[in-house]
Amino acid sequence: MNPDGVSYLDMGDLYWKRNWHSALNTYWSPLYGWLTGLMFLVTKPTMRWEYPEVHLLNFVIFIAALFCFEFFWRELLASKGAEAWAGGARTYAWVLGYLLFAYVHFVVHSLALVTPDLLVAALVYLATGMMLGFARGRIGATSAFLLGVLLGIGYLTKAAMLPFAFVFMMTMLALAWRRHLRKSLVAATFLGCLLICLPFIAALSWNAHQFTWGESAKLNQGWLVNNVRPPYRHWQGDRPGHEVALHPTRRVFDSPDVYEFATPILGTYPVWYAPAYWYAGLDSSMHPVREPQVILKNMKIILIWLFLEPPFLVTFVLLLLMSQRIKVFGRNLMTFWPILAPVVAVFLIYMMVSWEGRYTSGVMLVLWGVMTVSTSIPGGGRLLKRFWAVSLLLVVMVVYQFSSVLIMNYRSFGNSEQSVIVAEHLWSMGIERGDQIALIGDGFSEEFWARLGKVRIVAEVPHGTGFEITNPTAEFWNSTPGIKQTVLDILKRTGAKAVIADTPPTTLPPGWVPVGNTGHAIYFFR
Repeated sequence: MNPDGVSYLDMGDLYWKRNWHSALNTYWSPLYGWLTGLMFLVTKPTMRWEYPEVHLLNFVIFIAALFCFEFFWRELLASKGAEAWAGGARTYAWVLGYLLFAYVHFVVHSLALVTPDLLVAALVYLATGMMLGFARGRIGATSAFLLGVLLGIGYLTKAAMLPFAFVFMMTMLALAWRRHLRKSLVAATFLGCLLICLPFIAALSWNAHQFTWGESAKLNQGWLVNNVRPPYRHWQGDRPGHEVALHPTRRVFDSPDVYEFATPILGTYPVWYAPAYWYAGLDSSMHPVREPQVILKNMKIILIWLFLEPPFLVTFVLLLLMSQRIKVFGRNLMTFWPILAPVVAVFLIYMMVSWEGRYTSGVMLVLWGVMTVSTSIPGGGRLLKRFWAVSLLLVVMVVYQFSSVLIMNYRSFGNSEQSVIVAEHLWSMGIERGDQIALIGDGFSEEFWARLGKVRIVAEVPHGTGFEITNPTAEFWNSTPGIKQTVLDILKRTGAKAVIADTPPTTLPPGWVPVGNTGHAIYFFR
């Protein structure tokens, strides 16, 4: 489990409990939460099965993405620019396509992550395949409408898909204008997208008391470009030059820092369930000096990923070896501009703020697919030997890197098991579902067992956000008995039933009890 995943699970539960006010979230998009919430509503998993069921859902999404990729790849190979891959050469294209698919979705986007990124990739494959059909005049009004619905569903999956949808439809309009295709099909796509997007945008705006289609872009602009400190949690708005925080988490004690956040946000760890609420008022404006620096930094990262990651580099070398003429490659590549324009737009969107491979796994594979089929290949047995030799090397790389991911996840199993054990011990010690608890520790990691135990974290003395000179948790344990008692009295007033520490000292102070052999300790308020 990861912190984003806990927020999605919490949101899904709130939607299916019809708690609309708390469920409507301007940072996390709803579709993935709807799916997890529906799954839990139907299966009612035990504590030990809750997280495995989420990964089972991810596997189902992976299978769906596989079929979506199959559809996209068939449409791509049927396009005019893929003429070199006709006949026996199509086998090469299928082998390359699926090797790249395996690498992108086993390594670039680790299936271990509980996020909607794989669902986004599946929708990108479907929409791009339909765009290729539109370019060949092979879709009707119903299919065009369904394409718009797909783009709208993409927005419900991740907010960044809304600008992608806009560029996508503008590209469709330009294509229809240039090739004298039916403009009514573009209108049908636009209508389908609006029918999905507008109700949710209206609900979000009504709930937030201002027009919004999502606040994730603003927050990441503030955190990652404008250097609002600290990012992600406990911003107090007291940094010179920044606007005052409208409703930050409440710092109720200094030295050590104690933060309270029991109201008005629900969720296992309210700080990360609704960061847009706690960070309202941060500087999210564009700065002419910083923005070019961020773009250049992210552009460098993207180019390194796209061309210097070992499997991509090997594929690139293979395409160079197979290519007959660079001019033919360039001409073929340009025939795919209707699907390349939205791809470039997505890269530009993330380039302006922050980029990770999992964000763009779908469009990354679309780009590599276009580069593959745009290659002009000569015939001959020598080419065949080159192809299978390099493909074998690519297989070895994919298997090696996928194995590395599996080993890393296997080694992390102890942490996952720890979450279950902590939650079970707390239940046996008197903590009940729905209880509120405080932390002497890190909410980002402790929310994993808190979610399983169905308790809410409402206050914490954090390890630190990474920008303090001191560590508040260490400061608490090293303070005088009087200071410790004062902090505990403050935490009791937050409504917490108990305080749980993730790294207590070897010799526990009076009143603290170890939570089994988990390395945690608990202090019950009397």
